Amino acid sequence: MIYLKKPIREMSKCSKYIESMYLNPKVTELLNKIKPVELQNDLRQELAMVLLSYDCKKIIKINKEGNLLGFTLRILWVMGTGTKGEFFNKFKRTDLIDNVDYFNSIYGNNTYPDEDLSNFAINKLNHKLTINANEAHESIIFNKYVEMKSCTKVAEYFNIPKKHVFLVVKKTKDELKKTINDNL
Repeated sequence: MIYLKKPIREMSKCSKYIESMYLNPKVTELLNKIKPVELQNDLRQELAMVLLSYDCKKIIKINKEGNLLGFTLRILWVMGTGTKGEFFNKFKRTDLIDNVDYFNSIYGNNTYPDEDLSNFAINKLNHKLTINANEAHESIIFNKYVEMKSCTKVAEYFNIPKKHVFLVVKKTKDELKKTINDNL
């Protein structure tokens, strides 16, 4: 059973404002800038849900001040580009193979099947294990990050500073991006 935070009649007072934002050309224009394209409709739906979760009086007040469009665009941009929050966790956080597939979809490269790119990236990480202790350390941390999907959890798991984990993950991602781009 679904429980609503607000009575239906109260939400209906705001529905015209929320619908106008949902269909606003500026919202559509901003949505078109969000990648990957497959998430644009999901993002629009999540935007509506977020706006519906706000108190109707607040929505009306923001609209009367002439700031509803800016407020809506800011929510949309934060949800679409942010790396924290419900939308990111629900739709954008992926494992390594999905990231490689995502890079492949961005560059539209049809010369490498997704499986080859995924294997290529995995092989690159496995190769790091054999180079030296530092590279092996980075590969181990990154693989644990892919598994746990959180720098904080990895830091707690290995009992090392979060900043170190973040820097290793960032460096490894950048290396993988560069390697994949160089081989496309």
